[in-house]
Amino acid sequence: MIEFFRRATETEVEAIKDKSDLTPTSAVWTWPNEKGEPDTGVLRNCTELDPVHFGATSGNTRKAMFFWGIANMLKATGITEIYFNIDADSPEEYKNILTRLGAVPTTDKPQIRYKLVL
Repeated sequence: MIEFFRRATETEVEAIKDKSDLTPTSAVWTWPNEKGEPDTGVLRNCTELDPVHFGATSGNTRKAMFFWGIANMLKATGITEIYFNIDADSPEEYKNILTRLGAVPTTDKPQIRYKLVL
């Protein structure tokens, strides 16, 4: 018999929490199988700033100020986190600026981002 999709149990959430970016708005869904290794997905409602288009003459300081300004405006409205993408081959100096602003990578390897229109 095919199992139904369902919300993950606390044990299933615990099993993936270290490799997932769980937030208060996250919901973990699972699809059990007969081998005891369920497929899980993290459904997240989030604020996202993507894409970001910088002018060709924008230096790293201006880029940092852009993120700082957007973050402060959003923080004033009660938003607690923001997601954004950068190219995996972005200069280390740019990545370091984002890190100093408090940003942390949510993946440890380059990925291809998809959009599925429902």
